Amino acid sequence: MVGSNVLQHLNEPTAAAIAYETKELNKKGIILVYDLGGGTFDFSIIKVKDGEFEVLAINGDPHLGGEDFD
Repeated sequence: MVGSNVLQHLNEPTAAAIAYETKELNKKGIILVYDLGGGTFDFSIIKVKDGEFEVLAINGDPHLGGEDFD
């Protein structure tokens, strides 16, 4: 990691959406991706158009999930 040039930090839902959508780059629209489990709830709202991703919003609650649903 030393000497790395980090351009942008991605949360888990954003990274998952990008990994999934790379299979179908010709699609477009606005998608909601969430990660619920392990004690956290995170989501991303992402706009996909012509193979480009624009993150419109991200948020989360580090105290929701996991044991909260037992």
